[in-house]
Amino acid sequence: MAVTGPISHVVIMVQENHTTDNYFRSMAAFGANVANRWPTSPNPPKSDQPHDRHAYYRWLTKKITGAHVQFDTVKDLPFYAWLAARGAFIENHCAGYGTNSTPNHLLIVGGQTPTLRNPPPGQAPPLWDMPSLPGLAADHGLSWKAYTGSSGYPVEFYQQLKGSPNIVRSADIITDAQSRTLPALSMVWHDSPYDEHPPANVSNGMDAIWQIVDAVVKAGAWESTVFMLTWDDWGGYDDHVVTPNVETSLDGVQLAYGPRVPLLMFGGRVRPGIDHRWSWHPSIPKTAIDLLGLPKLGVPRIDGDKGLADLVDLSGSPELNPAPPAHGTKITQPVPPKPAPTPAPVPPPPIAKPTTVGPIVLRDGSALPPPDDVPLR
Repeated sequence: MAVTGPISHVVIMVQENHTTDNYFRSMAAFGANVANRWPTSPNPPKSDQPHDRHAYYRWLTKKITGAHVQFDTVKDLPFYAWLAARGAFIENHCAGYGTNSTPNHLLIVGGQTPTLRNPPPGQAPPLWDMPSLPGLAADHGLSWKAYTGSSGYPVEFYQQLKGSPNIVRSADIITDAQSRTLPALSMVWHDSPYDEHPPANVSNGMDAIWQIVDAVVKAGAWESTVFMLTWDDWGGYDDHVVTPNVETSLDGVQLAYGPRVPLLMFGGRVRPGIDHRWSWHPSIPKTAIDLLGLPKLGVPRIDGDKGLADLVDLSGSPELNPAPPAHGTKITQPVPPKPAPTPAPVPPPPIAKPTTVGPIVLRDGSALPPPDDVPLR
């Protein structure tokens, strides 16, 4: 299956543990609905605060605020500040579920998770035969690679993908871009400290992302590539926006949407600006499916999502955005409008009643029970 149209590559990059308010106070000057007067976080942050399902429940019920701090975006994350201001800043993107890493990574890869927690240490890694975005690409003759840390996390949890030669190390995406062998679908994860997981220095993770983008630009693929950069979960950081309750766990506690986490879309054909719609992690694979011309995955959360492909100009007209600054060069930030636009908070979508999390669809048509391994009440 060949990719047709102006988009030849979709690159999905997943970093760790930050909310929209925590990372992008710089976007307040452009009219985004973000806090911008909270205390400034040191970089590197002092600690990794609790952010599992139990911590989320305490935050959701206002027993805790989480870490009520913000990074200085322009100082600590200048490349991200530039991308947010020049590309599409999806200000109401949410973690798939209100919990920690693994469930949210699985929602990005395939729209489902059989677990609401990270796999217990010291045990054999889980293996599930669930549909996935890379598996869908493979089934339809589309090139793909998962550029991961040393463990192959999280794609090694998928039976169809485990052991694939297309699971390679994070830095290989730079080599592939330089040799002009970038696949149609790339999914990227980093080992610590380049994943920005506290207490890592977040500037180092930003630099790793910058190097990837720079390699694609220098290979002449800026105009034909759509990048989606997000963060897996809230990381125990506060965010001031209450997210819609669209899906609950079996014990009746909000699962989705989780807290807001950043999502940046950029590339030569991405329409710039602040996008106010509600989206969540299953919107990311749906967008890739639409841009790459793939059929449905067979997972309702993804197949029924509207995605964000409308942010990309597929008309073949000249690029909408100039390429970002070359890696290691001085970044001149876009000048915000004066006066700053008033933020435009959007109400939650009308939902008569949230759905209860359902069974996990497997590739053979059978199902696993709904995730229920973190009881709260």
